[in-house]
Amino acid sequence: MALDKKSGYRKNFSLGVTFIVLISILFILSLFLAFNFSKKSIENEFVSEKVNVLEQSIKAYNDFFQNKMPEISYYNGFLDSATAAKFVDTVTIKYPFISKVTFYDTEVKNIAVKDGMNVGNLSIGPKSIFQFGKTVDPDSIKLFSEYDTRSFKVGDDFNAMAYKLVTFVDQLDTAAVPTQEELFTNFSVVKSNKITYLNIPRREDLKIYKDMMRRKLDPLPVYQQDMLVFQLDPNKIKVI
Repeated sequence: MALDKKSGYRKNFSLGVTFIVLISILFILSLFLAFNFSKKSIENEFVSEKVNVLEQSIKAYNDFFQNKMPEISYYNGFLDSATAAKFVDTVTIKYPFISKVTFYDTEVKNIAVKDGMNVGNLSIGPKSIFQFGKTVDPDSIKLFSEYDTRSFKVGDDFNAMAYKLVTFVDQLDTAAVPTQEELFTNFSVVKSNKITYLNIPRREDLKIYKDMMRRKLDPLPVYQQDMLVFQLDPNKIKVI
């Protein structure tokens, strides 16, 4: 009888120990799972907030790029130094990350130009070049004119955009209508610290540009284009 009690006690003790060990394992496992779940939840929340901060921080940049900059095309190439200065004033006040703007008052001609790009009988060159910005000295606003080329040399920004224009015109299918995405892509150059934008000509003008590339027209046409180079300062983008 005593042996039976002793044996029963041992069994109960073993079951108790097993139960405690099992509970301990389950408790540790639940803590581990809870920790991983909390960690994952915090990471997801952090990523979500980081995306929200990024979206809010670049909201002004996207607004400028998608809405304000294309307004240049509304002028149909007839910006001058005065209207360009007003446009730039508005832009730099609303978008502080734009540090300086260079304005190329440009002509597309059917005769060769000295400063610019000549492809076939199509030529693209600036009549004058101006720069605007809070840090620009008033004496340095005008950089170039076709009558006085000593102060400035037409550089890479202009040539890169002019090359995109002539390439687009050369490959243009005059029977098809270019999409807005195609036009925007071919009339802008985006880099990390600057954006170059050329006003988008009308479809009829693009057809004439293509004709001008192939032959001399009579009378010799001259078309106005506006090219602006926006210098960007990423440090001025406000993190929200």
